[in-house]
Amino acid sequence: DVYKRQGAGLAALGLVTGVLAGLLGVGGGIIVVPALLLLFGTSDLEAKGTSLLMMIPTAISGTIGNLRRRNVDLVAAALVGGAACTTTALGAWLATLVDPFVGNVLFAAFLVFIAVQMALRAIRGRRR
Repeated sequence: DVYKRQGAGLAALGLVTGVLAGLLGVGGGIIVVPALLLLFGTSDLEAKGTSLLMMIPTAISGTIGNLRRRNVDLVAAALVGGAACTTTALGAWLATLVDPFVGNVLFAAFLVFIAVQMALRAIRGRRR
C-alpha cells in the first residue's frame, strides 16, 4: 500500500504545504497537485481530488487566523466562493473527459502564467 510506505513523505508534504500556503498566500493545490504527481506518482485526477479534500481543514485554519487579523474581504469571499461552489462539480466532471496529458499541460501552463504575473507585479511594486 502506497500510503504505508509513503506516509511520512505525505505528512512532510503537508507540513511544507502549510508553511508555504501561509507564507506565500498560495492555495495548497498549487503545491500539492504537482508534488503528488511528481513525487508520489498519483494520477492527475487523484492528485486534484486529494488536493481539494485536504483544503477543507487548511482553509478553515487559515480563515480563522486571517479573520483574527482582519485580512478577509467577506463580500469578495462570499461572491467568489459562492460562484466556485456552484461550478466545481462541473469542473470535476469535465476533468474526466479531458485526456490526462492535456489536463496536465493546461495545469502547468496555468502555473507558469500565474508565476509570471506574480513576478511582474513584484518587480513593478519594487520600482515604486
